[in-house]
Amino acid sequence: MGMCVAVDHLFDYDDFRKFLQDYFEEQKKMRAVFSHRFFAAKAGFSSSSYCLNVIRGRFNLTPKSIEKIAKAMDFAPLQRAYFEALVQYNQAHQVDERENAWEQIVQIRKQIEFTHLSNREQEYFSKWYYPVVREAAVNSDWKGDFTVLARTVEPQITTDEARDAVNNLENWGLIRKVDDTHYEETAQMLDATGVAPIALRQIRREYMQHAIGAVESMPKSERFAAFTTLAMSESSYDYAVEVLEEARKKIITRAANDLNVERVYEMMLVAFPMSKKMEKEAEK
Repeated sequence: MGMCVAVDHLFDYDDFRKFLQDYFEEQKKMRAVFSHRFFAAKAGFSSSSYCLNVIRGRFNLTPKSIEKIAKAMDFAPLQRAYFEALVQYNQAHQVDERENAWEQIVQIRKQIEFTHLSNREQEYFSKWYYPVVREAAVNSDWKGDFTVLARTVEPQITTDEARDAVNNLENWGLIRKVDDTHYEETAQMLDATGVAPIALRQIRREYMQHAIGAVESMPKSERFAAFTTLAMSESSYDYAVEVLEEARKKIITRAANDLNVERVYEMMLVAFPMSKKMEKEAEK
C-alpha cells in the first residue's frame, strides 16, 4: 500500500500540528481500526491522548517523541529531516532558532523541487565517471569497444560501468549515436547549478579524492596543483574569487573551442578560510 496523502504532502506544510491533524483524520477515514490509541501503541507512547494534546497545542514534541512519530509514520530520511525542522520552527522561542529552522525547511523544499525538475542532471552527477565517460565517448576512437573505453578512464572503471554509462547518457539525451562506433555530444556543456547541493556532495568528495591521488602519484608535467596560505581582508578574498572565476571562464571557452582533444581533465579551484575572523583592537 502506498503512503497516505498527508505524508506525501508533508513538504507543503509549515505547521506540524496541522500536518498531524490531517494525518489522523485521513487515517480514520481509510482504516476503521485507526485511532489515537492505535497510533500511540504503534509509536510506543504510554499515553493514548499524547498526540491529541500535541495537535491541540497543549504539549510540545521532544526529540524522543519526534523519533517515535517518524518511525511509526515510516518517514524517508528527507521527510524525517523536514519534520524535525518543522517542529523546531513551530516550537522555537528564539528568533535565530526559528530562522535556522526555516532555512532548513527552504533547503529541503528546494531539494524536493530539483528531484522532480532535473532528474537527468541529478542522475548525471550521481557518479564521478559519467561526465568523464561523456567526454571520452565522443572524443576518443574506442571503436564501440566498451573495454577500451573503460581503460581510457583514469582511475579505470569496469567494462559494465562504461557500457551502463554510455546507455544512460544516450537515454538522457546527452550523447547521440552517429554510427556503430561513433558518438557525438548533444550540447557543449551541462550545468550543475540546477542540482541540489546535497546531490553533488558525493561526486565532489570523489573528485577531491582523485585530486589527492593525482597530486601524490602523477608526474608534475601532467597535473597542476598550487597550494598557497594567504592572510588577507575579505575584500581581497572577493578579488581573488573574481580573478579565479574569470580565469575559469576563459579556460572553459578555450576548451569548448578546442578541436584537438587529447585527454579529459577535472579542474578544481578552491579557496576557503583556515582561521576564524580576527578581531582588531579599536583605533584609539
